[in-house]
Amino acid sequence: MANIQEEQTTSRRRHKKIRAERASTHIDMTPMVDLAFLLLTFFMLTTTFMKQSTISITMPVKGPPTTVPITRAITILLTSGDRILWYVGEDDPRNPPKTNLADFSVDGPESIRNVLLEKNRTTLSEIQLVKDSVAKGIIRNDRAEINKHFLAVRNANKNGLIVLIKPDDKSKYKNLVDILDEILICQVANYAIMDVSASEKQLIKKMN
Repeated sequence: MANIQEEQTTSRRRHKKIRAERASTHIDMTPMVDLAFLLLTFFMLTTTFMKQSTISITMPVKGPPTTVPITRAITILLTSGDRILWYVGEDDPRNPPKTNLADFSVDGPESIRNVLLEKNRTTLSEIQLVKDSVAKGIIRNDRAEINKHFLAVRNANKNGLIVLIKPDDKSKYKNLVDILDEILICQVANYAIMDVSASEKQLIKKMN
């Protein structure tokens, strides 16, 4: 009997040691890689990349300096804090011009756009005549043709506005781009980018 009990005990111990082996989980990632490349190709072919925006600036021709009529010129001083100081007349240290504040708002009380529109109303009225001619069918409704007439009007106007842009060392590059946009919107034909004089720096200092 003792031998039978020992054999049963031994067999039980052997049965306890036997365990089922767990199979390792394996995921095939090949279809995921193919899907990733398909999505990447799809987005590359369908995405529109942002185009770099540029501003066309007419450079001065070589030759003697041109005299600017004071009655047609407006000087715009760009300084820190997105602020604008403008005046009409001559930069005379002995008799400083009357300065005015402005900003880049579209239609605010100190909007530089409204200032330019008011000063350039003669050219704008002639440009409106071109638009009326397009509406009546006198001028062909083609963008290139219309721009050609706009350019002819701006160049032919001898009393058009002349804008002198003078950014100081505290102004931002964005301010210069914004004022060039305003000049384009207001159809100003003649403008120049110049350095700030010593007397104009004093005007800016007084404003601060």
